[in-house]
Amino acid sequence: MSAKIIAVVNQKGGAGKTTLAMLLAGGLADRRKRVLVADADPQNTAVHWAGMGEGFPAEVEDVSGEEGKLHKALRKRQDEFDYIVIDSPPAAAAPVTGSALKAAHLALVPVIPSPLDLWASVRIREAIAHARHKNPELQARLVVNQMQPNTLLAREVLGMLPEFGIPMLAASLKSRTAYRQCAALGATIHALGSRAALAVLEVDALCREVERMLRAR
Repeated sequence: MSAKIIAVVNQKGGAGKTTLAMLLAGGLADRRKRVLVADADPQNTAVHWAGMGEGFPAEVEDVSGEEGKLHKALRKRQDEFDYIVIDSPPAAAAPVTGSALKAAHLALVPVIPSPLDLWASVRIREAIAHARHKNPELQARLVVNQMQPNTLLAREVLGMLPEFGIPMLAASLKSRTAYRQCAALGATIHALGSRAALAVLEVDALCREVERMLRAR
């Protein structure tokens, strides 16, 4: 069975692309899925994350040199994995981002609930719309990241998201120290054990929702 390809994309740096990609990939791998993280960002943050510890359960590879040919390279490897998660650079117009969207079954757009982040995401919405000319079955979802639900600003921005043009994933990630610890340790959220119990619930909900969406295709 060919891998389902998930592109994590946004125009703005700092929105949590790599965090989302690695938490999702680690969560899926902990569910005994064969997972490849294709690190298409020249900063190679995903590669560094996996290299901080021993035994990150997903394969993580630097594919930033593929640029506009990424979709061809990944399609050759689809039979090796259940899921391929692409960590794209923060550039909607970059050739590698367009190539990632050309290959993907699902695009996830992490958004921090602030007006600046929402405005910056408009260009990635346009890139997704453009990619659908060649990949008409591409699905897309916003993923609220660093959520602080008790603030007025967050509530106001969340109220704007339904009008953005890309549906929201029901699962979201709150602002938690556990996610930063994962990166520092080169680990998955499950590896932190009981001290990250609430974060584990969030990542599990994310994985379940993504799997349900992709099974329904």
